[in-house]
Amino acid sequence: MLHEVHRGGGSADQLWKALLDIEAYPSYMAGVNEVGITGEKDDIRSSSWVVELKGSEMEWDQEDVVDTGRRRVEFRQTEGDLASYEGYWQVVEDGEGTGLELFVEFDIGLPLVAEMIHPAVAKALEGYQRDIIGRSAEGGGHE
Repeated sequence: MLHEVHRGGGSADQLWKALLDIEAYPSYMAGVNEVGITGEKDDIRSSSWVVELKGSEMEWDQEDVVDTGRRRVEFRQTEGDLASYEGYWQVVEDGEGTGLELFVEFDIGLPLVAEMIHPAVAKALEGYQRDIIGRSAEGGGHE
């Protein structure tokens, strides 16, 4: 499990735009090789992912519930290499400023290597979180 809030970046609107622009992730996130939106209907978005971690590619499909009013994206793997992967991204705006909250529960499904791989997954996810914040500060994100 990973639960982190990182502060900084642009405005809450800029952070939200950068978070939603998942197809741009490979252009600025190390290890994110491919992301493609495979379907969108109302507040549900489907996507496919290819990510490199410790020299191995992991692939999965996921479903996102996009709550624009709350600036929250809840996600879960629907098919792929991980035994389980689900959580949420939440844009936060409070007295401390803006930030991005990430909560993820995941299991790679390989008990013998989990102790080595789980920290690497957590580190990569925190890096992606910081990358989104940095992208928002640059004004990046899909209009």
